[in-house]
Amino acid sequence: MDKSATLGLSSEMEDYLETIAGLFRLKGEARVTDIAERLQVSKPSVSLAMRVLADKGLIHYKPYISPTLTENGRKIAERVQHRHDVIKQFLANVLGVAPEMAENNACRLEHVIDREVLDHLTHFTDFIQRCPRGGSKWIRGYEYECDPDKETERCEQCMVMALSEYRQRLHLNPGKECRMTLAELAPKESGRIVQVGNLGTARRRLADMGVVCGSLVTVVKVAPLGDPMEVKIKGYNLTLRKNEAALVIIEKKAPASSED
Repeated sequence: MDKSATLGLSSEMEDYLETIAGLFRLKGEARVTDIAERLQVSKPSVSLAMRVLADKGLIHYKPYISPTLTENGRKIAERVQHRHDVIKQFLANVLGVAPEMAENNACRLEHVIDREVLDHLTHFTDFIQRCPRGGSKWIRGYEYECDPDKETERCEQCMVMALSEYRQRLHLNPGKECRMTLAELAPKESGRIVQVGNLGTARRRLADMGVVCGSLVTVVKVAPLGDPMEVKIKGYNLTLRKNEAALVIIEKKAPASSED
């Protein structure tokens, strides 16, 4: 069961945790004034919410001192942010919803979506973005009205064009992008996550830590025997076991050759 559910957190309290985490990534601290401004509430309302969250062991808080997240508070904030990111990405990149509308709807949906639905939504979004039959042009295609029974010739042309563009991309960029597992990266090397395991508990645990497709990840350091490894994602330092890092596929730009 989700930790926030067991603590009886309302959507408003989850928003406070998410906002504190976001301000820390952006400014290094979360002042009451900034929290109030971002959530468009009064400072007394923020102070009251801080006391509630402190009583639940989710933040460290004293009057006139900026609150900080406890370990449990940080984990809940990451889970809420993950739900937000997945929903916003689906609305904006798959359904083509305007960015501001996608943001506003994600803020509401992130509090009510079931975990299983979120897992499938993440898996579907990953699939259509990395599958050669998918991509941005294929996604935009649903906006055009066409009857497959009457537009057979047109459909064949689209498929031929898609295959041609895919082959052209491979020809224009041979070896420029290298796919490997996160476990294969060396310290200070970075890559963008393109796939995270399969459906299941391992993928769910990684997602809870912010390890999701599209995120930039940098290896901070690796233990002498290669396990565990410390990585940085979305401003957070995370420790992953080698078997967990092996589930994460990243796309790493290869060094430019002297001929480039």
